[in-house]
Amino acid sequence: MKIEIDIDEKCDENKIIIRTKKITQEISNIIEKFKSIEQEKIKVYFDDEIYFIDLSDIETIFSSDKKVYVKTIEKEYVIKNRLYELENILSKKDFVRISNSEIININKVKSINTKLIGSISITFYSGYKTYSSRRYINKIKEVLNI
Repeated sequence: MKIEIDIDEKCDENKIIIRTKKITQEISNIIEKFKSIEQEKIKVYFDDEIYFIDLSDIETIFSSDKKVYVKTIEKEYVIKNRLYELENILSKKDFVRISNSEIININKVKSINTKLIGSISITFYSGYKTYSSRRYINKIKEVLNI
């Protein structure tokens, strides 16, 4: 693989161009790494104001009543993205989908109870508690090494 850097003092915005015959796993991995570096903040809405919050502040992202919400310790915001879009944007090492309607930040998880039949109970440091669906149990266990 060749890497070229073109320094242009007139350039207003950094741009990365990948020239390839086809998308390989290596190219996909590189794209994901750049996406995760760039995506450190996310645009959310509360009342009529726009906020930019750090991804590290997010506890959970969930859908309810045809809207998607971002929950931090302080409050819940609305976000215009769909869960599947966020799942593709967010870092796979920090965020995991636990149901059709929820993605969690594993860095905010205090404890996990796997004794429930067909589900996992997840408690966050803030005290908030949520549950996984049966369909996602194996994926959660794999990500959390349990």
